[in-house]
Amino acid sequence: MGDTAQSFLQENLSKMKYKIVVMSGKGGVGKSTVSVNLAYYLASQGKNVGLLDVDVHGPSIAKMTGIEGMRLKVNEKGRPVPIQAANQKNLYIVTVASILESPDDPVVWRGPAKNGVIRQFLEEVCWPELDFLIVDCPPGTGDEPLSVIQTINDVSGAVVVATPQQVALLDVRKSLKFANLLNLPVIGIVENMSGFVCPHCGETVDIFKMGGTLKAAEDFSTEVLGKIPLDPQVVDATDSGKPYVTLYAETAAGKAMAQIGKKVMNKVEELVDREIVVAIPSENGMLNPHFGHTTYFTLYTIKQKTVSAQEEVSAVEGSHSDVIAWLKNEKNVEVVIAGGMGNEAATICRSFGMKIFRGVGVGKCSSIIQLYIEKKLTDREGSCSGHDGGSCGGGCSESGCCH
Repeated sequence: MGDTAQSFLQENLSKMKYKIVVMSGKGGVGKSTVSVNLAYYLASQGKNVGLLDVDVHGPSIAKMTGIEGMRLKVNEKGRPVPIQAANQKNLYIVTVASILESPDDPVVWRGPAKNGVIRQFLEEVCWPELDFLIVDCPPGTGDEPLSVIQTINDVSGAVVVATPQQVALLDVRKSLKFANLLNLPVIGIVENMSGFVCPHCGETVDIFKMGGTLKAAEDFSTEVLGKIPLDPQVVDATDSGKPYVTLYAETAAGKAMAQIGKKVMNKVEELVDREIVVAIPSENGMLNPHFGHTTYFTLYTIKQKTVSAQEEVSAVEGSHSDVIAWLKNEKNVEVVIAGGMGNEAATICRSFGMKIFRGVGVGKCSSIIQLYIEKKLTDREGSCSGHDGGSCGGGCSESGCCH
């Protein structure tokens, strides 16, 4: 990647306060409908909103926002600029549909080409200052969502869309696990097609089996943001490129969408702006590669990408479970950065809702926490030979580590 492209990417990302990906493990659950109406709601609250459609093979955002057939234009510097939604001037849209000659043209691309165009949309397009960027991902956990998350690098959170039937929920749970593996905060789950409101009597009929969405939320320590009932007027609005959430604000579905939009707005601000305590097993200011045998932990309190407090504390004695419970319950730790960590310890951390980054090479704790702040750490799965008889996680191969 050239220096100019990288500088464009950083310039764009610095202009986007909150970045939200909308995901689903399964197609046909109304993910794009949720993305569009979430974007419309935020824009109706006076926010500047970008809507990026990375569903390369099935882009539908253009039609749903009234810009179908419009092409991306370039500014005086030769850079493409987003298209403003037909009914909401502070909603800015970029979609593959706007670079195709015809809406009937299929996109026959493999992974590298798809990843390339997503990166181009984020770095070459001249985005305006945005309060929110909403990224509408295709179904599944493949190239497109992975490319978005890795390119943006500091995604504020994910909204996962589900429908109540068990077949859909199986795939939704995969999306939640995908987010956990990438250390991506989950803002919550939206249950779409949640019953049908009879237009004659107003009664709600549960067409699908209910309860699975709440169970998934509980299992993955998140919440159900809202339940959107089926409404034929949603189809009419999206087909005509109009904002359902504001045009039909008094309907059950309209109220549910507004409630979801308000919750997302509040939760993402809380996720991004709140304090987070990070623990690193340490010895004399250096990362101790043996998580299970460390004498000390250095605790960093992070707020708005800045270290606001730091302390070194003596580790309690006991089993992995005892130590991790102490970190969570007594020290309010949400993130653990480690060199070698056994699979048992990793599983216990996740059961406490803690994010983990394993396989970090030996180094100064101060340098490691900076890498965390800059989103340059990844969790390298693997176990520590000192615990489970395997090899150290990924990069944990420094001199004096678990071998």
